[in-house]
Amino acid sequence: MRFHRILCILLCLVLTAGFLTGCGSSGASFTWRVDHVPANLDPQIAQESPERIAVTNLYRGLTRIDENGDAVLDCAESYTVSKDGLTYTFTLKEDLAYTKLKKHEKEYPLTAADFVFGMERVFREETNSPYRELFSNLKGAEGGTLGVSAPDERTVVYQLNAPDPAFLEKLAQPGAMPCNEEFFEHSAGAYGLSAATTLANGHFYLYNWNENGLFLRRSASGSLITSLRIVLDTTAQSTLTPAPASGTSVAQSKPAATGAAAVAAGDVTAAIDEASSAGSLPSIPYTATTWALVFNCEDKQLASQNVRLALGASAMGIETLPAGFSTADGLIPPAMEVNGSGYRDTVGGQMPTVSDVKESCRAGLSEAGLQQFSGIQVLYPEGADYQALIEQISQQWQKELGAFSAYFTLKAMPLDELESTVAEGDYQIALLPFSPSSEDCVTFLQQFADGAFTGWESAGFDSQLRQLAGQLAPDAGQIAQAEQTLLAGGAIAPLWYQDQALVMAQGVEHVVFDPFGPVLDLTWATYTGG
Repeated sequence: MRFHRILCILLCLVLTAGFLTGCGSSGASFTWRVDHVPANLDPQIAQESPERIAVTNLYRGLTRIDENGDAVLDCAESYTVSKDGLTYTFTLKEDLAYTKLKKHEKEYPLTAADFVFGMERVFREETNSPYRELFSNLKGAEGGTLGVSAPDERTVVYQLNAPDPAFLEKLAQPGAMPCNEEFFEHSAGAYGLSAATTLANGHFYLYNWNENGLFLRRSASGSLITSLRIVLDTTAQSTLTPAPASGTSVAQSKPAATGAAAVAAGDVTAAIDEASSAGSLPSIPYTATTWALVFNCEDKQLASQNVRLALGASAMGIETLPAGFSTADGLIPPAMEVNGSGYRDTVGGQMPTVSDVKESCRAGLSEAGLQQFSGIQVLYPEGADYQALIEQISQQWQKELGAFSAYFTLKAMPLDELESTVAEGDYQIALLPFSPSSEDCVTFLQQFADGAFTGWESAGFDSQLRQLAGQLAPDAGQIAQAEQTLLAGGAIAPLWYQDQALVMAQGVEHVVFDPFGPVLDLTWATYTGG
């Protein structure tokens, strides 16, 4: 069973705070909070979690990922693969159709040509599809006639440059969803931007879409969940609370329940939280976040590799970690896999060794013509746990590197603001979490190429990534070499892994969960009471 898609048992909740509908004869409802309402329902460009959740449930591809992590046939009735593994031929099920749009007299047929056009859109420059690299093994992907064709209305043929054991799984991704060319052209550049310009073929249909959320429904059938509510997270907003003295309603900040507490309170059906917060609630734990120090290599005091390695190695020496945190032995988090096996289990630790942090720091400062630090500021995310961590690091630096005036100013910032500040290069040292958006180890490392985040540039590292790019089955050893090169440069110092979990209550079964996003698929989800 592949880790990245997990069978989750989730709760169907009754109407609470306007978020859920009842679980009576009309069917069960599932509510999921998001940081922004999906802005576009075009599957060929869906990239962020809210959009991916929406299109995963609104569209059906030739295949779909089931609760065991396997690719199973969806719109396809059958398929064959040529002996050389280069040609896949799919036969569509009969009577496939798009959901009829309200106020539209015309009905659009769903044929093999729609799967061809959908894939062609992935490779159009104007689409700027994030799935272009995923399907780069198709013939013609780099130019010429694309290796996707429809000999008749029920047959789709894909031609590859090289055998790809993961091709069926890739066809379940949003980029491979069908798109009716006539409807797309008629939308005049507004495809997927409104209900009227969204033509979907999924198990769910679009019921409502406004500034508060996206609401999907499907016809009741047995115990299947019939409603998916992707709602805007408003927990940070103020609420009206009676003043104790006068009884007059006044605007006060009243923190709403989040994470596991929101599930326990009945505000949401499921939520991501720290694994330790699940308590007695059912949960699916995973470790897909690495906390690291990043150093601005363009700052004179931090330009030396020796200085950065000394600071990173010293920070590793703190002993008290919050619940759910553990010492990192590399940058790529444990949840990630390579060719079906856990990457960290396969390659082990990749941390650089610094035998004497004090001597390394002295030598590095000397390289820059300095004897001590001056005016260094360290940025970190707001939060009591993060403050405690950074204060411990500061104390560790003072203990081991105090001779070089390693007394740094600490400044807390909202995480989104901190990430923007680092991306703009307007910092010296920062503590940041890094969570992959996909299971691809190479893609995770590529975000640090060409001096991104830190200003550190390495022709060797960039060359290693280029060699790995596009490989259908990248070698774990080659990935480890690239990770070693990056960490040896000292521009980023992994410190801890953080455990998280999808926290749930009982009552719902057969929800497919992908932590890299995250993405939820309710195709087979049922509610049987809890």
